[in-house]
Amino acid sequence: METKTNSLVSVAVAQVPSAPGALDRNVSITAAHIRNAGHLGHDLVVFPECTLSGYMFDSPEQTRAAALTTADRRLAALVEACGNADVLAVVGLLELEGSDVYNSALLISGDGILGRYRKQHLPFFGADRFVSPGDDRAPRVIDTSIGRIGLMICFDLRFPESARVPALQGADVIAMPTAWPASATLLAEHFTRVRAVENLVYLAVADRGDEENGTKYLGGSQVVAPTGEVLVRADQREGIFGTDVDLEVARTKRLVFIPGEYELAVFDERKPQHYGVLTQTPEN
Repeated sequence: METKTNSLVSVAVAQVPSAPGALDRNVSITAAHIRNAGHLGHDLVVFPECTLSGYMFDSPEQTRAAALTTADRRLAALVEACGNADVLAVVGLLELEGSDVYNSALLISGDGILGRYRKQHLPFFGADRFVSPGDDRAPRVIDTSIGRIGLMICFDLRFPESARVPALQGADVIAMPTAWPASATLLAEHFTRVRAVENLVYLAVADRGDEENGTKYLGGSQVVAPTGEVLVRADQREGIFGTDVDLEVARTKRLVFIPGEYELAVFDERKPQHYGVLTQTPEN
C-alpha cells in the first residue's frame, strides 16, 4: 500500500458473523471481506471483536482451543488479502502466547502485522472471563500509509482514559472491535459519540448483528466524526459500511466558533497536574 498524499481516506466497519471455534472458516471469510472492502474502495476496514475465533465460550478450555498465535500460518491469508486489496484491516481474535490467552486486535496490511493491542478492561462476559488482561507495553497507535491508527476493544469504551491515551499519542482514527450484546444500546447511542467528541478523533466501531451460543448481538456498527456526528451506522444489517473522512479534522485539536473571539484549544488547555487521582490504583 502506497502512502496517501492527502488526508482524505475511506474508513469502513464490517458487521459480519463468526462461527465459534471455526478458525479456518472464519479466516477464509474474513479474507473475502477484506478483498470486498478493497473492491469498494475503502482504505481501512475494522472487524468485530474476536471475529477469527468467536466470543461466547463457556470454559477456559473452549476459549484456549479457539485461540491463535500471531505466528499462525493462517494469518498469512489476511496479509495477502490486504496486499491484493490495498487496504488496512483491524481484526479481532483470541491470541495465544505461551500459557496466556488474550482478547486482541491486530492491525494488518499487505506488509504483515503492523501492530497489536490486547484488551485491558475485561467484563465478566463471554471469553473475557477466561483471558488475561493486556498491559501497556505495546504501542497502541500505529503509523500507517493512511495515517495514525489507534486501537481499543469493546469494554474499554466505558473508560474515558482508554480512548484518551491513543488520542494523546496522535491517533487520527481509533478502531474498536466490539461484541456488544443486544442490551448495550447506551454504548452504541451515546458513549461512542462522547468518546469521539472529547478526543476530537474519528471512532470506527465494528460489532456483530447475529447470534452466538444464545447471545444476540446488538449490531450498531458505526463511524463517528470528531464532531460527534455518526457518519454511517449499520443497525442490524450484515455487510461492510464505509464513509469518506478527512483526517485533518482529527489533527486540528481546536474548536473555532468565532474566529479570534471564541476559540478553544482543547488539548492545550488540559491540566495534567490536577489529574493525579486518575493514576491511583483503586482499593479493593
